[in-house]
Amino acid sequence: MWTALVIVLASVVVTAVACILFGRSRAHEQADDRDADSRGFLGAVISGLFIIALAFYVVIVWEESGAAEDNASREAAAVADVYWQTAVMPQPQRDHIRSLLTEYPKLVADKEWPRLAVGESDDTTTETLNSLHSEILSLPASPDQVKSARERSLERMREITDLRRDRLDSAGGLDNTGVLMLTGTIAGAVGMIVFPLLIGFTARRRHVLQMSLTAAVLAFVCVLCVGMTQPFSGVLRVEPESFTGLSEELAGIPVEENR
Repeated sequence: MWTALVIVLASVVVTAVACILFGRSRAHEQADDRDADSRGFLGAVISGLFIIALAFYVVIVWEESGAAEDNASREAAAVADVYWQTAVMPQPQRDHIRSLLTEYPKLVADKEWPRLAVGESDDTTTETLNSLHSEILSLPASPDQVKSARERSLERMREITDLRRDRLDSAGGLDNTGVLMLTGTIAGAVGMIVFPLLIGFTARRRHVLQMSLTAAVLAFVCVLCVGMTQPFSGVLRVEPESFTGLSEELAGIPVEENR
């Protein structure tokens, strides 16, 4: 928050000082009014490119955030499905598998999720998932009920592993297209401030105020865009609600349903 405020204020100060120091006189402005149309056209082109890049970038990060939230819900649902499959599993594997299934969402929510904000995974969560997979693989292939539960659980385990891998990939940040759109957004914002200064913006008070306000808005937009580079941090960050809710769901399953 403070970093964003400093960036916005610094942008305003630099822009205002540049306008005052390098602004042209009114007489100079009147001398080349015949170039106003071409200057206005170039300014509109830069503004249009900025808006297009910003629009594409927002769509990309919005879709990434939505996909991350949807994947988390699917992953939690797959864990719950495996838990229900344990009803026909033999002892002692049944209790051990249930214990691991109960532990996994807690580890994801409490340990791994905070690490996703910096693009890292949690080793304990990985070990728990591997142990769970090994326990299910060790189940006997008979009778038919156990065999069916084993096959169904293995399918869900593959889904859990794939969704977790997607979650970790998303934590790595933007893909090449997203980086390109972010770069275009920042370049367009800078161009919208630099271009008027290069062609000779006047140093009149209203113009300095206009440029300062524009710089503040553009700097704030750029700060927001940089803060949305990955779905597990920043403005649009996804919360681990699917896994916290799953822990409560598993804990609330009646004992008679788990025999």
